[in-house]
Amino acid sequence: MNAIAREIADTDELHGIDWVEVSAIFSIDADGDVNASYGYAYDTRGEAHAVAFLYDPVERAVKAYSDWLQQESRTSIVKMLFQFNRNTRRIHADFEHDDPLRWQVTPGNLDARIEELRPRLGSSDDR
Repeated sequence: MNAIAREIADTDELHGIDWVEVSAIFSIDADGDVNASYGYAYDTRGEAHAVAFLYDPVERAVKAYSDWLQQESRTSIVKMLFQFNRNTRRIHADFEHDDPLRWQVTPGNLDARIEELRPRLGSSDDR
């Protein structure tokens, strides 16, 4: 998981955002490859910025972690929620094994989803 956090933090996607926390959702196909990515970077003011991490180094790190999990648990993953706090270095991941629509963002749920996906992995002083 540290490799995923490192690769996300190193992408150009976060340049220009004074971010504290990131939530990234990765869709994973039957071969374990990332085929979609979306999420939010939450800045020091608590505002959300839409981001996507379709970068080879991020995708390779997600695939390596997904492959390892699949070997350990013998279950496939269709989506992964990855959350990271830059200040506390805390990481959280959640996985979906069946529902490819989990965490889907639509015009009708946009504001609620942005708040649902907010990591909250730091203290109130982080924002």
